[in-house]
Amino acid sequence: MRRRTLLRGAAPLCAGLAGCSGLISETPTLSLVVFNHAESPYAVEVTVSRTGDGASRSEAKAFSGRIRVEADGRTAREDVAERRPSLIEYGLYKENSELTDQDHVHYYPGDGDESGTLAFDIDSPGTLTRR
Repeated sequence: MRRRTLLRGAAPLCAGLAGCSGLISETPTLSLVVFNHAESPYAVEVTVSRTGDGASRSEAKAFSGRIRVEADGRTAREDVAERRPSLIEYGLYKENSELTDQDHVHYYPGDGDESGTLAFDIDSPGTLTRR
């Protein structure tokens, strides 16, 4: 095969691959923000799981981690999962050790949900609520 023939055949392939990578990077994502209105530092253990696709619990897990928030502070985690219907389970720990609240919320992206940010507030008795 001649070099020019090879280059002519490879150019459309490279252009096609470049277009595909642009589609992947434009997937809308979900971010989490926690506002601490208490006088003590807290940690939130969060698990974000996709819902409705028939996957097992371990396959559905999109994010799991601990978010530490200083007293009267704010912490954000960007791009933790794809923006799609999700179950967000959490445990709230005062001073990173004493469990004060534990629950879950459901996230459903809506038409007016442009930011893709899910925000929570920690109040002084140690309760986490969704904004």
